[in-house]
Amino acid sequence: MVRFKHLLIFLGFIALLSCEDNGSNLSERQVQMNLLNKNKDLWEGHSIDHYKLDQSKVCYCYFGDAGNNWSIEIQKTPDRLVLFNNDIVEELPEFALSVDQLFNQIEREINRDPFPYKLEVKYNSDYGYPEMFSVDIDKNIADEEYSFINSDFKIMECESGSLTGKLVLKGICMNYVIEVVDGNIDPDLIEETWINPSTNDSYNNVFALGSLCDFPESIEEGDVFQFSIVTDESPQSCAVCQAYSPVPEKSIRIKVCQ
Repeated sequence: MVRFKHLLIFLGFIALLSCEDNGSNLSERQVQMNLLNKNKDLWEGHSIDHYKLDQSKVCYCYFGDAGNNWSIEIQKTPDRLVLFNNDIVEELPEFALSVDQLFNQIEREINRDPFPYKLEVKYNSDYGYPEMFSVDIDKNIADEEYSFINSDFKIMECESGSLTGKLVLKGICMNYVIEVVDGNIDPDLIEETWINPSTNDSYNNVFALGSLCDFPESIEEGDVFQFSIVTDESPQSCAVCQAYSPVPEKSIRIKVCQ
């Protein structure tokens, strides 16, 4: 009987070690790091080279004209491109984070010593990027907590040799003027300098929008976007009003990356 009891104790000890080995007693730091690595691998496995998202940062902070909400667009290849609120920038402002930067920030907080009072991350189930990241570093300190929220994530589909344009003039009835701000384009297709006869404003490297039926309604004057040139000259079938506002003589049909 005594031997049987000893055997039960021994088996219980082995079972306890087995539970620990299976991860049931992992620390929160280890659990969070495992989740981070799993979702980072998922993100990297998709090899997403061009994406866009809306981001909010909630904290006791001030970000000037940016407020607490902004849009981010990142293109890694073939040519690096970073857009912040539809403006081309060399780097994102320090308060805005790309997906890769956000993974790094989460890892820094996980490795913080002591471990944060509260740390919560929600990862996207399809692509692994953080949809929400919230941290409260110390329960005894006020106003040091912060959160990032990413929404409206889109993988941008662009054809090779795409160009970067800016809608500089959004006239009535699709009389749109687009400036080429980046990329190699045949200079014969665009006007090096065009002066709007209505305002005497001067524009460089511009053309009139030729693809009236397919241009996204969501693009506003001042927005930057990527596009490819369409060579199809078949008739366009959409209804467009006939009111006129000045545009350059040269027009191009384009396909916007979406």
